[in-house]
Amino acid sequence: MKAGPKCTLADGFETWEKIYAQLSFIAIGTIGAVGVALVDWRWALAYVFIYLYGIMGVVMRHLVCPRCPHLHVYHDCLQAPPGLVLRLIRERKTTPLGTFEKVLFYTYFIVVPVFPVYWLLASPFLLVTFFVAVGTWFLGQFFRFCKRCRVEQCPFNRAHFMLSAGQGETG
Repeated sequence: MKAGPKCTLADGFETWEKIYAQLSFIAIGTIGAVGVALVDWRWALAYVFIYLYGIMGVVMRHLVCPRCPHLHVYHDCLQAPPGLVLRLIRERKTTPLGTFEKVLFYTYFIVVPVFPVYWLLASPFLLVTFFVAVGTWFLGQFFRFCKRCRVEQCPFNRAHFMLSAGQGETG
């Protein structure tokens, strides 16, 4: 989906990149929820709520996605189908993340991989599989996607650091 103007920094997202990012993040939520549910289904409901509302109700609706030129300018999205994301966002934002928004952002990306670990200890296979999914997603973000991202306000963005160090291309 590269319907918008040419983006030379990120050049849109390839299908394999979308599959990698989306499946690894879905695996985190699924494995975490199953692992917690096997021990205590009530805590699994809490985890599913945190996972789903955190991504769709907070990160996508208020934090990163409203500021994303991949979505608004280039009509592309790494983490979800662009049409879905556009329906979730109330309005486009161009302001930097405030202190409270940064705290929410970091809290979410700490809670999602840490919350289910206690319950996953009961199943070493699920625990290892969960850590593989978490590692896969975070490594992909930091070593591939965040280096090419156009969301300047995102705390994980590394493209501007790459550009200032002379290691990237211009957008």
